Amino acid sequence: MRSRTGDSPGAADTAPGARNGRGRAGRMLGWLPDSRAGRAFLLVAFVDAFGKGFFLAGSTLFYTQVVGLSASQVGLGLSAAALLGVFCAIPIGWLADRIGDSRTLILLQVWRGCGFLVYPFVTDFGTFLAVACLIGTVEQAVGPIIQSVAGTTAGERSLVRAMAVIAAVRNVGYTLSAVIATAVISLAGTHTYVSFVLANAAALFGSAALLTRLRTEARSPSSAGRSRPGLPLLVPLRDPRFLLLSLANGVLYLHVPILSVALPLWIVSRTDAPRGVVGIALAVNTILAVVLQVRLSKGGESATGAGRKQRAAGVALAVFSVLTAVTASMDARGAAALLLLAAVPLTLGELWQSAGGWGISYSLAPEAQRTYYLSVYQLGATVLTVAGPAVLSTLVVGTGAAGWFALAVVFLLVGLSVPFLARAPERGTDGDLASAD
Repeated sequence: MRSRTGDSPGAADTAPGARNGRGRAGRMLGWLPDSRAGRAFLLVAFVDAFGKGFFLAGSTLFYTQVVGLSASQVGLGLSAAALLGVFCAIPIGWLADRIGDSRTLILLQVWRGCGFLVYPFVTDFGTFLAVACLIGTVEQAVGPIIQSVAGTTAGERSLVRAMAVIAAVRNVGYTLSAVIATAVISLAGTHTYVSFVLANAAALFGSAALLTRLRTEARSPSSAGRSRPGLPLLVPLRDPRFLLLSLANGVLYLHVPILSVALPLWIVSRTDAPRGVVGIALAVNTILAVVLQVRLSKGGESATGAGRKQRAAGVALAVFSVLTAVTASMDARGAAALLLLAAVPLTLGELWQSAGGWGISYSLAPEAQRTYYLSVYQLGATVLTVAGPAVLSTLVVGTGAAGWFALAVVFLLVGLSVPFLARAPERGTDGDLASAD
C-alpha cells in the first residue's frame, strides 16, 4: 500500500526513482477495470479465448485428419452452422434481457462445452453437421452478450474502453494458446487435435463456472418492453438508420475474412511474395492489436465520436486495399515489404471499426433492452462474416487488382457515411429511436 508520506514534496524530491517506478506501474495497470466484477469478467474472457485459441489452431486438421471429412464437407457444415446462428442470435439476445446476461451466458457456455465434448466421437458427415449446427445455434449470440456484460461490469470506466480491454486480453489468450498448439502439433501426432477440442470444452466449462461467481448490478427493468411485448421486436428492425448503421459496421467488419481468407489467398495465388509473409502479417496484426486496442478506443464513447472512428476505419481499410492491389505487379521483395506495410492500416481499420461499433451500439441501445439491440446491430457484421469469404475470394481476389481498388472505394464511401448516420438517430425516453431532426 502506498505510504501517505510519499505524497509530500520532500519525500517526492528524495525518492524520484520510487516515484517514477510507481508511475510506470500505474500506467501498466491503469487499463485494468476499476471494479471487482470487471476484473473477474476479464478473467472469464481470457479463459474463454485461451481455450478457443487451441481449437482454432487445430480445428481444420481435426476435421480432416481425425474425423475424415473433405474440405468441401467442412465448409458446408460450418456454413450451415453459421447461418443457423444468424437466425438465433437475435431471439437469444431478447431472452438475455429477460432472464439476465450472466445467466444466459452461463447456459451458452455450457451448451457449447457439451457440443465440443461430443466432437471427438464424430465419425461421419451427418453427425458432424448435427454437432456443428448445435454449437452454431448459439455461437453468434455470445458476442453481443459479452458486450452487454462488459458494459454492466465497466464500473466508472467508459463502456467502449471496457470492451477494448476485453478485446486486448482475448487477443493475448488467442495468441498464447495458438503458439502452444503450434509447438505441440510439430512434436505430436493426430491424437493431439482431439486434446485441443477437449481443451476448448474445458475452457468453456471453466468460464461458465467463473461466471457463476460474477456479481453484477442489475440493469433497469424493461417495464416498457413487458407492457408492450411486440415493441422490442419491432423498434430497431423498423428503423432504417439503425439497420444502415448495422450494415455499414458489417462492411467495415470485412477486415476479419480479409485477414483470415482473402489476404492469404492473394499472397499465395496473385503475388510473388514468399508464403511466409502470411504468418508475419498475422503476427504484425496481433501485436499491433494488443498494443493499440485500448489507446485507439479513446474518443469513441459518444455516437458522434464513434462515427468518426468508423470513418477513420473506412479510410484505413481503403488504404490497405490500394496497397494490396499494387503488390500484384511487384517483384517478390517489393511485394513482401508492401504487404507487411499494408498490415498496419488493416489493423488500424480493425481497431477503429471495433471502437466505433461498440460506441454506436452502446449509445443507441436502451439499457433495459441492451442485449437485444446489440444483437440486432451485430447482425450486419455476422451476415457479412458468413458471406465474406465467398464474396472476397470471388469478386476481389478472383478479379485481381481491380477487385481491391473497387473494395477500397466501398470502404471509403461506407466510412464517410457513418458519421452522418450515427449523428441522426437518438433514443427517445421510451426506448424508441427517433430522428434528431
